[in-house]
Amino acid sequence: MKTTFISTFMLADSSRRNILSQSTLVNKLGVELSSGRKFDIGLDLGARTGESVSVRSEFNFLNGIKDTNALAESRLAVSQAAMDDMLTDAQAFMATLVALKEDPTTADIVKADAEGNMGLLVSRLNSQQNGYFIFGGINSANIPFADYSDPASPNKVAADAAFLAEFGFDQSNPGVPGITGAAMTTYLSGNFDAMFQTPNWEAAWSTASDTPLSSRISASETVATSASANETAFRELAKAYTMMSDLGNEALSDEAYKVVVDTAIQTLGSAMNNLTSVMGKMGTVQEQVKLAGERLDVQTNILNTRINDLELVDKEETSVRLTTALTQLETTYAVTSRMQGLSLLNFI
Repeated sequence: MKTTFISTFMLADSSRRNILSQSTLVNKLGVELSSGRKFDIGLDLGARTGESVSVRSEFNFLNGIKDTNALAESRLAVSQAAMDDMLTDAQAFMATLVALKEDPTTADIVKADAEGNMGLLVSRLNSQQNGYFIFGGINSANIPFADYSDPASPNKVAADAAFLAEFGFDQSNPGVPGITGAAMTTYLSGNFDAMFQTPNWEAAWSTASDTPLSSRISASETVATSASANETAFRELAKAYTMMSDLGNEALSDEAYKVVVDTAIQTLGSAMNNLTSVMGKMGTVQEQVKLAGERLDVQTNILNTRINDLELVDKEETSVRLTTALTQLETTYAVTSRMQGLSLLNFI
């Protein structure tokens, strides 16, 4: 037979520990009921904690890709809108050239139209999204396209220098009418054309990178989600607009003017074909991003369901347990209060 000593301290300490335990349980159940998640994932899941961590990591990774895809979709939409405007401008300018090609007296009208289109080309190739230039390739922090309307701009300086080197005078010189059709053909296919080829293009016209921005659109897919201002289509548009706005066309002989217009029409036609090709590629990427987003939605929904199975609590069950725990805590408080009122003095 074992004798156990009962003391006031032991009774008080036992009550304190019971109250602490019940209070901790009430706090835990309260947090679970309000958050809907287990209070301590590691303690509750035990050996399955690793699965929870792994699934949640994959879920967060795929959600990060979904956020990136949203930015890519926006960048592609802005790019497509800009290129669609360029194509519309080029088509309208082509119609103007075809309509007025046989009338050199309209050269000043065509020049004004070409200058306007060049300004719009510069503006659209310098389009920004979230502070980044969408046609800059990986050099998206720098303005990709030089402003030809600025007399000090490197492309304008290069064009003036090329004309002077070819003919010995500038575009406003009285000698312009003396330029023959053959001489103009030689210039347009030689020094003038060279301005729009590498490396002269990169030196005077564009600071864009040939390497486009790319985005990971799924766990296994990475695609180019931008176009560079160095694309052939943009070079040809700039070439055609420069040709019709800054070769002194108003003063050219009929023969030389016809050479310029015919070359511009040919250049514009090629530019529009190449621009349509770039837009088609971007459209294909847009569809890839859309389909990848749909697949990501399915994957993240599956992972989210598994996370919920592992980490969420049954709120109805938790509510019942919390009510029971509160009742037990109140009972413990009541019993403790009565026990603290016990004294041997009451029986002497």
